[in-house]
Amino acid sequence: MANEQLIITGIEYKIRKLIELNASIVKENIALKHQLGERDNQLTLLTRELGEKSNELVKITLAKTLEKEFGVEESREKLEDLIAEIDRCIEVLSE
Repeated sequence: MANEQLIITGIEYKIRKLIELNASIVKENIALKHQLGERDNQLTLLTRELGEKSNELVKITLAKTLEKEFGVEESREKLEDLIAEIDRCIEVLSE
């Protein structure tokens, strides 16, 4: 009888340890999910910023190329013409 009680006590102890371990893993999982959400948000922001910087680089490169080829005033006019043409294209595509 004492031997059986010892086995039961051992099983109860192991069950309590498993319950504690499970609770710890659940907390860690929640923390990791939260951290993953923050990283996803950070990635989205950085991706958006990279796109904006890429667009700026294209604009600056285009402006400098046009400036070298045509001069400041003529380049400005060409850029305005290009922007107007892009706006017309967007209008046509959205119809």
